[in-house]
Amino acid sequence: MRAIVTTFRVPKVGSSWQEYEDAAAVGPGQSGEAAGEFHGPWLAAAIADGASEALLARQWANELVSQFSDAEPTEHLAEGILASASRWDAIEANYRQLREEQGEPIAWYEDDGLEQGSYATIIGARLMPGTTDEDGPLQAWALGDSCLFHIRSDALITAFPMDDPTGFNTSPALAPSRPKEPAAIAKHVTHLSTTWQRGDTIHLASDALACWFLTQAAAGATPWRTLQSLETDNDFDQWVQDLRGDKALRNDDTTLLRINIQ
Repeated sequence: MRAIVTTFRVPKVGSSWQEYEDAAAVGPGQSGEAAGEFHGPWLAAAIADGASEALLARQWANELVSQFSDAEPTEHLAEGILASASRWDAIEANYRQLREEQGEPIAWYEDDGLEQGSYATIIGARLMPGTTDEDGPLQAWALGDSCLFHIRSDALITAFPMDDPTGFNTSPALAPSRPKEPAAIAKHVTHLSTTWQRGDTIHLASDALACWFLTQAAAGATPWRTLQSLETDNDFDQWVQDLRGDKALRNDDTTLLRINIQ
């Protein structure tokens, strides 16, 4: 399989890059990089959107996408979430140590938030090899409202897990870093099984961008053409700022991972 992978990111207005709480990754064997030319028997890609009200949301989002992109292709998303959660105590301990070293130890009012753990939505896709180089199985899993859009022959053929822009709200399902009921996570994960073809484009989008995309599609527009036309980080940044200025895009961390299958 050969694909061109491009990732675009813009933090919310009023936030720095240090406060950006989305994450993206491609694997296997891409060293965390979610951009560039990919050659391999199969490809995994994921984006996660950390919940802003939770502490260490950025770290949790990065942990989730790293787990998915590096996992064996048979691993279910729920299994990956639990594998990430098993490492959360170590991640928190490292954060506490870093704060100590920086002379900014954890304050008493932060302890409760750390005890509660962190949360994020996640969408992950695996493009598996077929009998030829022309097509193959496409498996995707989602928890929450980050979305996948599958484009073929200049048409949207799949929107997953959401296909209605009115369905977005402020309380999507979330992957927890400290799950109270580990066995229940699989009940909230949705699964898509379809096929990819050479020439297809796959877009993975965090919720604000996904809502814009579905709103445009519902109005009869072709938002995938707009996303395909973006070439540089500056293009994406300016486009996002223009949409926010027009109140067409909610002010949130905004992430797009685009896969052009060659």
